[in-house]
Amino acid sequence: AVAATLVHKAVGDQLTCIFVNNGLMRRGEPDRVKETFEKYMDINFIFSESTERFLTGLAGVIDPERKRKIIGEEFINVFDEEASKLGAVDFLTQGTLYPDVIESKTSDNSVSATIKTHHNVGGLPDHMKMELVEPL
Repeated sequence: AVAATLVHKAVGDQLTCIFVNNGLMRRGEPDRVKETFEKYMDINFIFSESTERFLTGLAGVIDPERKRKIIGEEFINVFDEEASKLGAVDFLTQGTLYPDVIESKTSDNSVSATIKTHHNVGGLPDHMKMELVEPL
């Protein structure tokens, strides 16, 4: 909600927030996010209930790194489907924290080793023609 509020102040009603419920959040958290946006924020909001889709993709997977990759790929797929319903989308802003970027750093000249990847760090697939704004 913090990233959404800041971006909304800059671009107003051009902003549409897409929340992808992957079923992996704390109990009740997706409902609280939905309630916050719908009751208290005057921001365009889409709630994508995608729990079954994510859990099906993760079924039987044990390796944590493989799980993170599946979550990241599926997140992009769901987001892309929802965003395509909006027409032209030029930017994607995520609530990415800078420590997540540091943990996921993989370049050879990095001063930080990769600790673990994050599903929302590392850029967008080439087919997505939007610019990524992160970390905010």
